[in-house]
Amino acid sequence: MNTPGRNSPRAAAALRAITLRLLRRRDASPSAGRGAAPAPWFAALESALLPAALLALSWRLRPSDPLGLHAAFPWIWLAPWLVAVRYGAAAGLIGAGLYAAFWSVAQRLLGVPMGTALPSEFFLGGVLVTLILGEFGSSMLHRETMQREMAADLGARLERTKRRLFIVKEALATLEQELTDRPITLRDALLDLRRIFAFVVAQPQPPARRGAAPPRPLPDPDAFLLLLSQSCRLLEAGVFVLEPARGRGRGAAPPRWRMAHALGQGLPPLDARHPLVQRAVQTREAVHVAQERAADPEHNVWVFAAPLRLGADGEPDALLAVHSMPFMSFEEQNLQRLQVLCASYLDFSQLELGVAEFRSAWPQAPIGLQQEWAQLSRLHQQSRLRSYCAVWTGPEWLAGEDLAEFSASQPLESSTWTFGGGSSRLVLVVLLPMYSAAALARYRRDMPQLLQEIGSRNEWPQPDALSVDILAVQGVEGLVDLRRIVDPVAGSAAAGSAPQLLGVPAP
Repeated sequence: MNTPGRNSPRAAAALRAITLRLLRRRDASPSAGRGAAPAPWFAALESALLPAALLALSWRLRPSDPLGLHAAFPWIWLAPWLVAVRYGAAAGLIGAGLYAAFWSVAQRLLGVPMGTALPSEFFLGGVLVTLILGEFGSSMLHRETMQREMAADLGARLERTKRRLFIVKEALATLEQELTDRPITLRDALLDLRRIFAFVVAQPQPPARRGAAPPRPLPDPDAFLLLLSQSCRLLEAGVFVLEPARGRGRGAAPPRWRMAHALGQGLPPLDARHPLVQRAVQTREAVHVAQERAADPEHNVWVFAAPLRLGADGEPDALLAVHSMPFMSFEEQNLQRLQVLCASYLDFSQLELGVAEFRSAWPQAPIGLQQEWAQLSRLHQQSRLRSYCAVWTGPEWLAGEDLAEFSASQPLESSTWTFGGGSSRLVLVVLLPMYSAAALARYRRDMPQLLQEIGSRNEWPQPDALSVDILAVQGVEGLVDLRRIVDPVAGSAAAGSAPQLLGVPAP
């Protein structure tokens, strides 16, 4: 029989190897790299197999005491504790239940001398440590999920900010060239693109068929292609939509790209194996033939490709493919302009997801406000991250530099809109994304002080001319409450003209 003293180093080495292998597998798994949680069935399987494997190893090393009731340290509990840290207390209790079941049947069925009295301290201590470690593991997983959602949202905002900064830089650096050589400037192209989006939003959406999801049409692709031909000098290009596979089994037709809209005539079909198309689908970014590994002598019919819409699975299901453009237009500035317009089109297509309900609650609201409200509400529903809306109301004489100075002093991560026109008061709407209670209290303390400083410096008749209301961004109800505050201004403006949008989203 193996004695405990001789097998203790072997047991410690075996347990150390199992622990290192488990941690190495967790770090090397693809789900760990992306921060995604494993499947529930895999978590349950691992929660049962790891304690069982450790129990089998302990039984082989110590046949007379497989649970380690008489050992100096309860090594058998390492498996439930590791599982509890990784998956939570409920998963760790699976191992505890397995050990209790083994103790109850080991002496009667397997002939292992376990004793007649239940080792209550052994099981009670192991279960308590499992619960404590499970709480720490659950808290860590919850915080990891919140950090991942916040990082994704901040990353998207950073990309939009970088794109706006590029627009400003390119407009200032090449203003003379744009006025003399280009048929249309980047600023004019973006304004035309915004008009296309506004026209699309104003159009009634086609009804959905019974039992089918609402249709997702592209925002006026013909006007978008015409705009690209004027601003980027495209000669032949097309918008292609991905058609899913037809049929089942070996005879099923593979997915293919169908040309939905075209600029020019005689465009060849889009081959899904084209390196330009494959790289655009994989990276979800614009690709041109001048980039490395994007050109192929056997597939040289396309020079530029960019995604225009992402499907429900996050993969592009609509592409812009450029067949030909003048040689002088194939330079860095023009390609960057083309990438910015395509990225803006893609952003609008994605931001429009789930906005219909909010737009029906306040159709006259600015498009950016509707999209931001819908995105922040969806973020609160999925990850419980709170956002707020500060509504500053003041008299009409504040319009101008005074209100612009106060609007520019808002937090950098906020977005602002100012409503006015024909009313006796103005309304400044400030969206505060992902604000905690402490950050909101700090905002409500600092902004009135800043307002009084601006009023004293500019000699306002009333230093505290603006009053504030704080609304929670948590769905359609909050947008309806915002409309009740702004609606008198909008209603009085509707008698003469539409509400005037004075503010712009803060970078």
